[in-house]
Amino acid sequence: MTLNDFTHAPLLITVGLGAPTREDLQRHTRHWNRLFDAGTPFASLRVFVDDESTQRPEGGAQDGKAWLQERGAHIRTHVWGMATVVLPQPAYERLRRMDAEKLFGVPASTFPDLGTALDWLQSAVFTPRGLSVPAEAVSSTVARLCWDADV
Repeated sequence: MTLNDFTHAPLLITVGLGAPTREDLQRHTRHWNRLFDAGTPFASLRVFVDDESTQRPEGGAQDGKAWLQERGAHIRTHVWGMATVVLPQPAYERLRRMDAEKLFGVPASTFPDLGTALDWLQSAVFTPRGLSVPAEAVSSTVARLCWDADV
């Protein structure tokens, strides 16, 4: 399951819980497409709660590659930065090597915990724009999303 929350705009929070389906990934990219089409700049915080959430369903890699080819310029234009939190340690060790910054063309990094990711978003993405990350509120939202999904 992939849940998106934009109540702390311009920060888009995405929480991955359990194995995503192709429909989950398509819904997620549709959400990004709506922001692109509206011309809305934003930063992304993705939180993978369990190992299953870091996996791609059959056909998901091809869908993601096609979407990235179609919308890559929009990412570079509209996305200020991307922080990815991978909570399960084995999955973090695997994913931290991925060069998201090179892949997406925007500032990006992977973190083992939410606090470090929020600190990075503040210093690398929000402070240069004269903005603040509402860290406590974001942490509460992430916890609520996990609670709502019964994790």
